[in-house]
Amino acid sequence: MAEITEQTKDGAAKVVFMIVVFIAATATRGDWLLFMVYISKSQWQTMLNTSALYEQVNDSVSSGDVGLLESWKLQNLPIFLLLAVTSSFVMYYGVAYGFMWYFYINRRDKAHEWKCQPDKFLTPSNERHEILLGSANMLGGSLVSGVIACYIMNGGYSSMYYGLSDYGWSYLPLSAFAMFMYNDCLAYYLHRLFHYPFLYRHIHKMHHRYHQPTAFSAVAMHPAEFVLYQGYLAAIPFMVPIHPAVYVPVLLYTYYYGLMDHSGVKMDAFWPWQPPSQFHDNHHKYFHVNFGFNSYLFDWLHSTLDRPDREYGEHIFGGYGKPKTKPISKVQ
Repeated sequence: MAEITEQTKDGAAKVVFMIVVFIAATATRGDWLLFMVYISKSQWQTMLNTSALYEQVNDSVSSGDVGLLESWKLQNLPIFLLLAVTSSFVMYYGVAYGFMWYFYINRRDKAHEWKCQPDKFLTPSNERHEILLGSANMLGGSLVSGVIACYIMNGGYSSMYYGLSDYGWSYLPLSAFAMFMYNDCLAYYLHRLFHYPFLYRHIHKMHHRYHQPTAFSAVAMHPAEFVLYQGYLAAIPFMVPIHPAVYVPVLLYTYYYGLMDHSGVKMDAFWPWQPPSQFHDNHHKYFHVNFGFNSYLFDWLHSTLDRPDREYGEHIFGGYGKPKTKPISKVQ
């Protein structure tokens, strides 16, 4: 009975963990506001139309006093920026600190039960570094998302469509698969590109100082790298027709696993193509291997999966490691 109770507690803890990670994932890049705009654009427009500030700006526009923001379809931009930044930080830090307390403080003495690298933890200086760097990137991401959300709400161009059957019902699953593969492909090749010696030493190494990643490590990277990763995902609704029912879930899936993979907590894969969290944790441990995020596919195609017969390290570039050297046996 005690064993069943312990298993129930463990299962419940994992469910809570998944929910917590999911909530935090929407805040890591400040995209929650953008998601809400894409999903319920008409409701947001109604809410803004009834606000006193919106009416004041609207009166000035109708009287011919069109400002710079209005001409760029960025009316009410300060409101969107304030909402995006404030909510992202409140959500992320509230959830992330609760998560860190539960695992890294409350269960630190039981790390062998839940941690990918149970005998190693980040140094206090690296913990502070990842929080500060991640916060700076999250601020930038929130501002960008606030601008895009404002632009969309003011009638700016996008390829997003809202009628489920506008492009035929078969287009929905096809576009979901295409977006997933687009993301998985770019994530692998860009990530691997950053592991070439020059780019690694000057850009990506900033992220790899966290040998034992935590939830705060997910967006703690060089700002140029952060902008690149966020940019190719944010560009999708402006390049191809896509429905919010496809775009938002696929993006949330990406953010969720990105945060889970950096959590340092052992979590099994839910989907057959999805690696467990140990997969990316090993990437931080061994450096130049396991470049993929959402599937094994491209690592499998390029033989960059970690292997027990290979040796890896920060100075062994290429993704293939080198053969392990056998210890020389003593002559009797």
